[in-house]
Amino acid sequence: MKFLIILPLYYILACLTVPFVTTLFMPREKERETLSTENNATISVFNHVNKTTENMSMEDYLTGVVAAEMPAAFELEALKAQAVAARTYTMYKSSSTDHEADVCTDYNHCQAYLTDEEMHTNWGSDYDFYFAKIKDAVYSTQGEFLTYNNEPIMAVFHSMGGGYTQNSSDVWQAQLPYLVSVPSPGEEEAVNYKSSLSVTFEEFCAKVKEKYPGAKIESFLDVSQPALTQSGHVKSLLIGGVTITGSEIRSMFNLRSTRFALNFEGDNVTFNVTGYGHGVGMSQYGANAMAKEGKTYKDILSHYYQGVAFSE
Repeated sequence: MKFLIILPLYYILACLTVPFVTTLFMPREKERETLSTENNATISVFNHVNKTTENMSMEDYLTGVVAAEMPAAFELEALKAQAVAARTYTMYKSSSTDHEADVCTDYNHCQAYLTDEEMHTNWGSDYDFYFAKIKDAVYSTQGEFLTYNNEPIMAVFHSMGGGYTQNSSDVWQAQLPYLVSVPSPGEEEAVNYKSSLSVTFEEFCAKVKEKYPGAKIESFLDVSQPALTQSGHVKSLLIGGVTITGSEIRSMFNLRSTRFALNFEGDNVTFNVTGYGHGVGMSQYGANAMAKEGKTYKDILSHYYQGVAFSE
């Protein structure tokens, strides 16, 4: 029988708000026990859609999370990696006092979650096959989570990094030792691995000036070459005398990632984008590519979260 683990709480620096990890670096307001990994452990889940809270087992919750966060058609070892990352992140988030429940179903705050009814709707006649596959991924890794210095890590993940993941400090203020840039090959098989968005120069200027009215943009020459992070994502741009981060540009124009190049042609501005998501932690498509090459879920997790230990 697995032992009850009481994990210490700690404070981390407040960070910039980005999709999926909106409150990751918010300070802890009071002490609260983190979740147990015992087989009979229960977790309180706040449904942000219908505003209700439900108690369920950790594994039932994780089944809904993995079903929502990763395509069920992915390789089993990739799904196992997702299950362990999701369990770890759940334990990490459960100590936050942002809401009364341990976690919620809003992916901007915690993790996405599918109910059984939603799984039926999404998978149709494939429901039985995919449900059994995801349950296998969750229960075959039951109780396993990732630690650094004996504490659950912030096991963030994203769809695809565009060839390399990012350092946490490239996106947020704090650099965590296990969230460092690593190669992420094999993502090219993903639909929309590359995407583009074109706007007129007038629209481009209007978007920038809406947030930065002091920007003086008269021509393409007022837009500098971007400063890039180690992984090739846009760190910042100087536009009309104002420095704007890549994350802000992504948000302004609803781009799929900050790994983009700007092309000016005629009266148009085109963003050529690679990858999808913030780029920190485990790449889901990269994990699937590793699984196809015969790597285990532990190989995958050890690659994307450097220097971590496996605990239960």
